[in-house]
Amino acid sequence: MSFDDFRDNRAIAERLRRSLEGGRLAHAYLFVGPRGSGKMAMATTLAQALNCSEAHHDACGRCKSCQDIEKGAHPDVHMVRPESKSRFILVSAIRELENALVLKPAVGRMKVAIVVDAERMNPAAQNAFLKTLEEPPARTLILLLTTEPQSLLPTILSRCLRVSFGAVRGGRTPEQQQVASWLAEFTSMRPRGVVHIYRLHAALTKLLGDMRKKIEENTEEVDPHGELTPEARGKLEEERIAQIEGEYRGQRELVLEELYTWFADVLLCVIGADTTLLAHPEHLADLQRAAVGLTYEQATAHLDAVEGIRDALTRNLTEAFALEVGLLKLIQ
Repeated sequence: MSFDDFRDNRAIAERLRRSLEGGRLAHAYLFVGPRGSGKMAMATTLAQALNCSEAHHDACGRCKSCQDIEKGAHPDVHMVRPESKSRFILVSAIRELENALVLKPAVGRMKVAIVVDAERMNPAAQNAFLKTLEEPPARTLILLLTTEPQSLLPTILSRCLRVSFGAVRGGRTPEQQQVASWLAEFTSMRPRGVVHIYRLHAALTKLLGDMRKKIEENTEEVDPHGELTPEARGKLEEERIAQIEGEYRGQRELVLEELYTWFADVLLCVIGADTTLLAHPEHLADLQRAAVGLTYEQATAHLDAVEGIRDALTRNLTEAFALEVGLLKLIQ
């Protein structure tokens, strides 16, 4: 199955393809969504696209590599699932996976690790897996698939780029709905100037700041009565900070995803695609106005700009600067 075959998760497929084409894939992704939302299909297609011998930055589905991956028989694509008896992923399975990942690819270009139902990793397995996420082997992509991201360690969440499946139509957070409203106003402006960019930048920065503050306020304070030793308190405080950061990055990714799916919808309008493919059908008129006068190249450049924000954040640039640089590329 190629990226073009994804109808329900078209924006995600396009985003991953463009990251692959631009050499901007993260080393680890967290695919989050309910069962049946397409996480496994997307993971399989991405593994195929990385190792396909015929298609360029996509999966042909016909070559030996693609077929072996589909059958679960490719030596460079490793899948871990909960054991049937315990329904947990044990540390022994993670150790076995880590031993396989340190080797060079046997026949393909990239090794891919797919952990299905990642929330079923027991605590020992999660702690063991952290080292691989912190120091990923060369030419390796890690994909964690989960329905319950809250069951994973905050330190695992903070080291993966989150991709949300299955909660697009009618399932947006209030923050995503607010961003869509801002974008409806912003993208309909002609001409679009620096003043408009900085208004959007200020709104997004405040929204993200409020999100972080809310997470901090809702995270339990460490040792409020001063009963712990300084060493124990310091360790718990580190864990608290990691928890806040992991949860915040997950929520920030939802905001960035909203930016991406909006401009993906504008691109669909530019090329005259079926409107049933839109992630924001309730904003059809706004999207069509935004598409007026845009070329295909300009519309795809807007997607690249949003992807550039994500890329900048993975390189630890300051959030405000990454947003500013990315948003300024939308002046067209």
